[in-house]
Amino acid sequence: MLQFIRQHPRAFIYALLVHLVLIGLLMFNLDWKLKPTAGTPQTAPVQAVVIDATKVDAEIEKLQAAEKRKEEEAAKRLQEIEEKTRQAEAAREREQKQLEELKQKQVQEAQRLKEQEIQRKQEEEKAAEIKRKQQELEKKQAEEKRLAEVEAKRKMEAEAKRKAEEEAKQKAEAEAKRKAEAEAKRKAEAEAKRKAEEARRKAEQEAQRKAAEQALQDQLAAERAALDAARNQQVINQYGAAIRAKVVRNWIQPPGSQSGLSCLVEVRLIPGGDVVSVRIVQSSGDAAFDRSVESAVYRAAPLPLPPDPALFESFRALTFLFKP
Repeated sequence: MLQFIRQHPRAFIYALLVHLVLIGLLMFNLDWKLKPTAGTPQTAPVQAVVIDATKVDAEIEKLQAAEKRKEEEAAKRLQEIEEKTRQAEAAREREQKQLEELKQKQVQEAQRLKEQEIQRKQEEEKAAEIKRKQQELEKKQAEEKRLAEVEAKRKMEAEAKRKAEEEAKQKAEAEAKRKAEAEAKRKAEAEAKRKAEEARRKAEQEAQRKAAEQALQDQLAAERAALDAARNQQVINQYGAAIRAKVVRNWIQPPGSQSGLSCLVEVRLIPGGDVVSVRIVQSSGDAAFDRSVESAVYRAAPLPLPPDPALFESFRALTFLFKP
């Protein structure tokens, strides 16, 4: 009984109140006055009110059931609140996780862009270093060629000077012999004249030989220059054709334009192949066709250029016939 009271204090209080109310009602309705009777007085009968314990128990059970329903409803509401709280917490955790994933993706994207920028700068530095080394090599080769030409000229002048000094020495000796004796002078003069003539002839032959060698070297240099010019022109023609082909690939024929149209285009470039400006030198007669050609040139940029920087001047202002 005490355990039931501790577990259900409200139900016990309600039951106690019900019993008190019932007892009060019974006492209020009980008639305590004695009625007189005829004849011999008789002892007034005791009127008792019988309390139906079954109804009382039923009322108590009803109150207990109501209390139990209230407790169950409270427990149910508490579970619903806990479930909503758990769902809200789970949603918050999902949002937090999505936010962290988004931040991580942003960090990864920023790192990827940074690595791409570093790689691009490294490639540019590498290309610049290759270009610098190539220029240094060309400069070194040109300097070696100039020094070789200077050395050859110096040797030629030294040889000529030596021969002139030798001839002067021979003349001095001949003159000394001439003064020593008259007969010897004549012979010496004749001998000196012969030797001088022979030396002159040899000098002329040597000069002719050197002139022939110089002419041969000049001819070889001219042939090399012509060969280099032909090769350069071949490269220029090759890359000019490549530029025209790339522009044609990027050309979009405007609606309604006639076939067989052509125009003369002037394209100004900068090192690297980027297009600075496009100008129609000779129009096709169709404004839409001309504009489509200009757009094709800009879309085709950067245009292909030969790797030799010395040939870029041939492409700085390039004019070609566009005829798809």
